[in-house]
Amino acid sequence: MTALIRFEIQKVWRKGSFLCLMALLLIINIFLLWYLNQPSGDEPSFSAYKAVCQDISGMTEYEKLTYISDLKDRADGLSLVEQVQALYSQGGESVDAPAEQLKKSNSEIYEKYEELYRTGSYLVYTDSLSKERTLLEELYEEISVVSGYCDYLDSVQENSSQLGGISIFQSGSSAETFSTRNIAKSAADHAGMSASDICWFPSRGITTAVKTPAADLLLILSVFLFAGQLIMEEKGKGLLAVTRAARRGMYMDMEARILALLLHCISAGLLLYGSGLLYAWITVGFVDLSAPLQSLAPYLESSLPISVGIFLILCLLTKIIVVFTLGLLLTACGVYSSHSFVPQLAGIGFLGLNWLIYVLIPSYSSLNVLKYLSFFGLLQTDELYGTYLNLNIGGYPFSRLSCAFLLLAVLITAGIAAVLLLFRYSDHLTFSRTAKLFHLPFRPHGSLFRHEGYKILIAGRSLLILLTFLLLLGWSSLSRKYTPSAGEQYYQSMMLSLEGKLTAEKEARLKAEQSRYDKAFAEIERIDQMTADGKISEDAGDSMKERWYGELAFYPWFQKVQSQYDRIRSDGGVFLYDTGYLYLFGRMDDSFLTDLLLIALCVSFAFSNVMAMEDSKGLWDLLSCTRLGKKTIIRCKWSICALSCTGITLLSWMFRFLTISEVYPMDQFLACIRDIPQYQSFPVDLPLLVFLLLALLGQVIAVLLVCASVLLISGWRKNYFQALFLTMLLLAAPLALAEMGLDIMKWFSVWPLYGWTGII
Repeated sequence: MTALIRFEIQKVWRKGSFLCLMALLLIINIFLLWYLNQPSGDEPSFSAYKAVCQDISGMTEYEKLTYISDLKDRADGLSLVEQVQALYSQGGESVDAPAEQLKKSNSEIYEKYEELYRTGSYLVYTDSLSKERTLLEELYEEISVVSGYCDYLDSVQENSSQLGGISIFQSGSSAETFSTRNIAKSAADHAGMSASDICWFPSRGITTAVKTPAADLLLILSVFLFAGQLIMEEKGKGLLAVTRAARRGMYMDMEARILALLLHCISAGLLLYGSGLLYAWITVGFVDLSAPLQSLAPYLESSLPISVGIFLILCLLTKIIVVFTLGLLLTACGVYSSHSFVPQLAGIGFLGLNWLIYVLIPSYSSLNVLKYLSFFGLLQTDELYGTYLNLNIGGYPFSRLSCAFLLLAVLITAGIAAVLLLFRYSDHLTFSRTAKLFHLPFRPHGSLFRHEGYKILIAGRSLLILLTFLLLLGWSSLSRKYTPSAGEQYYQSMMLSLEGKLTAEKEARLKAEQSRYDKAFAEIERIDQMTADGKISEDAGDSMKERWYGELAFYPWFQKVQSQYDRIRSDGGVFLYDTGYLYLFGRMDDSFLTDLLLIALCVSFAFSNVMAMEDSKGLWDLLSCTRLGKKTIIRCKWSICALSCTGITLLSWMFRFLTISEVYPMDQFLACIRDIPQYQSFPVDLPLLVFLLLALLGQVIAVLLVCASVLLISGWRKNYFQALFLTMLLLAAPLALAEMGLDIMKWFSVWPLYGWTGII
């Protein structure tokens, strides 16, 4: 069995291409750790935290609190002096008075730190006072929280005692609710905790090591790659049927593959998360891994009596187990499916569904059990072990950690059983050579374009993938809800009545509306003057002004109308209701990113095998000798893929336009782009229709670049799974990270070209 496991793991890991891909993942992970943690603005650098860790090493808890508190007070005082000096430096009586007032009201602090400020030798850990203050405020907040851990434990027990006292006077089951049970359970879980061994130190190093969404995504991608090569390559060669017929191949071979998958998850997890721990240790530094977990402020509420080192180990092991369940799903789909693309589609669908559950369900919802026990909820292992949370199941509190363990045990057991039973009883041990879906009889003909189209779209199932993602794009756009506010409805009504050239009638209406607002402002000013003169009380004045404030409710939106009027008076042009166009061009909406991610996934799945299908059968040498030759065939393949990509891009625009135009009318495409205030500085005053065509052209070119990249990678790797993995890593992963909140990653994709109308 050991030899068989070694063979299965080496079968994939000893490939040069696979090792290069894993090395690429490691390099990307280290780069993202460095790049995404670069300080910006007033954020202190990692070296500052490391210096603090070194300085407080060996101090008692009281000494640490005193040391950080003194530094914070000094930084606050120096900041006050800097603020006063900055006001004085501006000159003029208008700023001298506020400076004197600020100095006088804080005279003791100013006198204490003025001389130190003038010497300039007050920075300890950073290169600017603003960064120093930001650092010390963060550290002071953390140490204050940790220093109050004993009070936190007392409050937990006190809440339980108060609840017990109240319940004496209540009878029946009405006193037993989730809240009361949760308080009692919390007290019981924290009963054995103690603050005696608490040893505070800055948490930035640990949180940097465990909060790693980029490493999570890279580990998921590596499992996609390994699971594909573990099953699908041999299945494509028809070797699984031979393996199952062997004397010990019925179960032992698949058990070895499952264990090889687990070993891969462990190896990849150690590689990715281990590099993160090493990076955090070098740049930020750890102090004492044997200290209780509650020594870290973010994890103070945890009821687990474990050390920081054990916490890191548990986080790593749990992430590995969670991703292993995904690998079992991919393996089961690979064993059962007759089509090579089904496991990847199933995996993407599983992740997409779990992501929607995790994002859309609020933490306070009655369905938060689904949120916290979803795939991405389980991946947040620092919250799993570092926070305290009970889930409401049938009115009873159940520990989130216990529920997670139970769910993972059930999923792993079910996954392993599914893989073994499907391998034992499945009849799909090779890829189907006939297209059961969308099967069209192939008739010989002399058109190379039709022949390649049949191979790619029908035989290669790309048409099915294109239709699937087209439905996703349509659902993503058509299900998007646009709900205009009351102010937007006022603005829409005004602008639709004014659209077109300025006329005397329209100008009169604007002046009438302006006079109405001027009257409201004048009345408010009159009431304020009466209040100042003592003629009426402030309460009476506020009551009188309520009516006029109601008149001014839509004044901010009227100012947008007025700005268009002023522009037309000075530069010419026409009135244009611009909200719909701003949504359409991406200035008021970020759906371009979602659409591009779906299109990138679609192109990757549909065309990763286009250039590799001939290589798998060794046909290129033969085709190169034909009359039309290899170059003509490649041009046909490119033309088919380019037409498909262009079509899906244009259809996504159509879905977007239909959804937006239902709420925000757009019927002035003959107007000019500079009639929209946000595009007033556009270099050329193009008609909106021409600008729209340029926007479409930019998106089509961006998608064609994605398509060209997929075809180049497919021809380079000559393997569907490797090509699919690389295209997802290079083209889809940056967009996925951007969707997860790492906005900087979208600049490492074709998004600037795809969404240029929303950037300018």
